[in-house]
Amino acid sequence: MGDDTMSRSSLWVGLDVGADEMTVCETDDQGKVIVEQSIPTKATALHALLKRERRRIKLIGLESGTFGIALARSLRKLRYPVAVFEARQASKFLAIRQNKTDKNDARGLADIARLGRDSVSEIRVKSPECQRLRSMLVTRQKIVQIRTTVEGTMRSLFRLNGGKLRSASSVATLRRNAAEEIKRLRRFEKIDLTEDIEPLLALSVATRTYVESLDKKLGKRAEDDPVCRRFLEIPGVGPITALSFYCAVEDPARFRRNADVGAFLGLVPMVRQSGQNVARLHISKMGDRMTRTYLTTAAQQHLRHGKSSLTAWGAGLSERLRKGAVQVAVARKLAVTMLAMWKSGERYDPYRGASPADVAVKAEPSVVT
Repeated sequence: MGDDTMSRSSLWVGLDVGADEMTVCETDDQGKVIVEQSIPTKATALHALLKRERRRIKLIGLESGTFGIALARSLRKLRYPVAVFEARQASKFLAIRQNKTDKNDARGLADIARLGRDSVSEIRVKSPECQRLRSMLVTRQKIVQIRTTVEGTMRSLFRLNGGKLRSASSVATLRRNAAEEIKRLRRFEKIDLTEDIEPLLALSVATRTYVESLDKKLGKRAEDDPVCRRFLEIPGVGPITALSFYCAVEDPARFRRNADVGAFLGLVPMVRQSGQNVARLHISKMGDRMTRTYLTTAAQQHLRHGKSSLTAWGAGLSERLRKGAVQVAVARKLAVTMLAMWKSGERYDPYRGASPADVAVKAEPSVVT
């Protein structure tokens, strides 16, 4: 009787995924370990291990990450039920165990799949097309960071030796400004920074050229997509912001209410309640950090140059909130507006749903300084 019950019990699998190897832990309904071993990080290797009992497998759980996402996509092609858990939340659950090992992490992920699925958020595995778009955006972001660091280093070298590198909006202007400052320091300060500056300048030129090329591709991608093209009608929203929001959401039907996208992107305040005391804290900063940053920047530009009911609303907030809080609030409204446009297929209307008082500011753009 006991063996028959065991044969009918469900199985739950946790995977601690590494670059070349992953640890597998399979448990039953009572949490008893059935299988625990390390295998290559390949869906085919896991299938070979689990295929005899695949009908009893209720869920395979793993953490989000570079290797986990690709593995989850492959396992779903093999028709396995897979949940990818948000790494930050899953790590808190895994920290309950005293010792952090691959086996303990795999066991913990199996327990999350069996018991804690409702308390640990799952992330959406993006389609290959959407993932490629996001990879391009992440690459651009990292290259821009490198360029900023390199040019900051050049400026520091010039300042330390009594010079100053002027800002430049183009590669040609940057080369000219650097050459002129090197020449000036050599003539008046008797200091030659050529050997120090030239390698940094070459790196800066290479990154600028790459980013300019990538921006052209992304700009065309945004213009060719009907959803992103409508997003571009919103003042302050450029191709990078539009595409970042597009690939972060991917499917607008995921959100029953448009307002839910604010929490999804970490743009809503956290709440701490104890008895009669309720405190609203800073925003949660959960979800896609890159998209949240771009939306906040777009909100800043919208407040400066836009003419809409949202601009007026933001100007009203500025009378009682600090600048950063106003930008976050407007960024949240922008996200809700973009999602609503996506669902309805309508174009941007700066005064949609506005009251007469809001429309009255149409002729005078509000600026938050």
